[in-house]
Amino acid sequence: MNRRAFCTSAAFAVALASQPVLAQDGRDLARISAYLNSISTLEGEFVQVDPDGVLSEGQFYIHRPGRIRFEYRQPNPALVIADGFWVGVVDKRYDQVNRYPLNETPLNLILKDDIDLANEGAVKRIERSDGQMRIIAQDPQRSDNGSITMVFADNPLELRQWIVDDTQGRATTVALSSTRANIPAAPENFVIPESARLSDDNDR
Repeated sequence: MNRRAFCTSAAFAVALASQPVLAQDGRDLARISAYLNSISTLEGEFVQVDPDGVLSEGQFYIHRPGRIRFEYRQPNPALVIADGFWVGVVDKRYDQVNRYPLNETPLNLILKDDIDLANEGAVKRIERSDGQMRIIAQDPQRSDNGSITMVFADNPLELRQWIVDDTQGRATTVALSSTRANIPAAPENFVIPESARLSDDNDR
């Protein structure tokens, strides 16, 4: 896996031309913002397709604000943890831990403490079809960090997928399943280890 692709890549190369927010768009963005803000924790299964078409799967944990954990199943040797400030990408093959600022990744848009998609200027387009909504967003102050497409089931509203896109059009798609919201999360799940060996010990 490209170590930075998880945080800075996406599934569709699209031109993100700014458009006015229509009344229906405003209502949907307010509803989605309220839904995301209602989630303090979320966990479940995921399937990821990276920019080279490699498929990985595993278990994910989200603890807003700012914390995520993606445990990849073999043969993928990666573990991805965000602790609120940094994203740590652990490669167990080489005993390496690389860190990147969380606020330099598109995922920061859905991990922040108070989400207001209608007013923060991040949403570029809303697409609706087949009972789904796609929200294409990009941090207006960090356009060089790529964009994120969030895919929601519309009724009931539920986050199903996100697609992270870098400025070169390279895409990483993460599909979520078997999700459970607002159950207790262990704080130690969101501590970035100093080495891959430490993370192996913690996983036992």
